[in-house]
Amino acid sequence: MGIFSFLKSKKETSSNLLGMIILEEPNSMDIKKVITELRNKWQLEVNDSGTNSDAVILEINEYKIAIANMPMPIPGDEIEKTAEFNYFWKNGKEEASKHKGHIILSIMNAGKNPIQENLLHNKVAASILNNSKSLGIYLGDRTLLIKKDFYLANTTDMTLEHLPIYNLIYFGIRNEGNEYSMYTYGMKDFNKLEIEILNSKHSFTEINGFLYDIVHYILANNITLKDGETIGSSAEQKIKVSVSNGKYIEGKTLKIEY
Repeated sequence: MGIFSFLKSKKETSSNLLGMIILEEPNSMDIKKVITELRNKWQLEVNDSGTNSDAVILEINEYKIAIANMPMPIPGDEIEKTAEFNYFWKNGKEEASKHKGHIILSIMNAGKNPIQENLLHNKVAASILNNSKSLGIYLGDRTLLIKKDFYLANTTDMTLEHLPIYNLIYFGIRNEGNEYSMYTYGMKDFNKLEIEILNSKHSFTEINGFLYDIVHYILANNITLKDGETIGSSAEQKIKVSVSNGKYIEGKTLKIEY
């Protein structure tokens, strides 16, 4: 069964966790080395019997993972557009737009445990990045385009207690005069509200670090913040949380007054 047939057959019964590894050189993935790394580095039990000419389907911890080599660039200009908003990849638009192939990576039957599934997706993606001539990874649903070295650095020590937040969630930023606003994109995939910090007088570095800590706290501990609650890094710090219509994100968002 090809990957696209498999995607179609699972569409109505599960949700897919999808990413694309962009390749500097097409057809450069060594799938045998990918599987070896999954077994040796990540200590995963991998059933690789589902292999054919147009796709590899691995079974890991009851998850079906589809890996498909596409010897052509991602169609359209979505890579270039997404690169404009990803400030952690300097020259990302120029470098990523030169990709010559891509690899589709999908957990076909995701939807049961978002944290564990995203960590598994990170492990497989990192193994592909390590065993191909690749530039980075693209997660279009989260507006994430991440350079290879940055992505791999975030996976190095990842655990359930130390999540690779920058591989999971996009942090958007807006600047108006002397004030910064930041927002998340991707929290919805973990069944959480997106977060907005609006019109803060703190520096970009301070807001980014604060938002990172809040996101990590929520995801690592499965916390649901509610309207009217307060949060803080100490007993004395009480920062107000409210829920209202988003300014930069559609729907309701958590507003944190920082």
